[in-house]
Amino acid sequence: MKVTLNEHLERVNQNSRASQKEIDTMVKRMQQRFKACGYTKSSKNKSLIYEYIHMIFKAQGYRCTHWIRVKEGQLNGVWNRPGKSYNSWKIDHIIYEIDHVHPINAGGIDELMNYQFLSANANQFVKCSLTYEDLFKRVDLSRALKNRIKRVLTKREELFQSDKWKGFIARLDAVEAQED
Repeated sequence: MKVTLNEHLERVNQNSRASQKEIDTMVKRMQQRFKACGYTKSSKNKSLIYEYIHMIFKAQGYRCTHWIRVKEGQLNGVWNRPGKSYNSWKIDHIIYEIDHVHPINAGGIDELMNYQFLSANANQFVKCSLTYEDLFKRVDLSRALKNRIKRVLTKREELFQSDKWKGFIARLDAVEAQED
């Protein structure tokens, strides 16, 4: 049975923050990303994975990078795109995708500082594998959305310059240096 966008949006709170349920669904995918970044041993440590997810989500306000607050009857673009037979629209939470901030097709690489969490819809239909420099040139995006993205990017830079981040990377390096 197909579900319409309006029916989906009645199930999903567009203004909600990422819940523990949504974070839990990201762990296995993030473990694969840790491996891609060369942190094979660390990828097996779920507490490190959760710590990373929380640091990135905190910089994003525990929402999609492209989220903006909506009022009754408005859409912010943060919803699930339909899966096979509209399965994604039948759930009551956002499916977050792990996206490259600087896309691979534009010279980005797999590194922990290059991941962000976007809703499926924002990843496919808003970002569209664009760099943020190019995305900011889009005339069809609101000033509010562009300002939100800029604030998140600033928060990310603050994170990556922080002692907390440096300590996290030092712990990853220590785990990787351990002998089997």
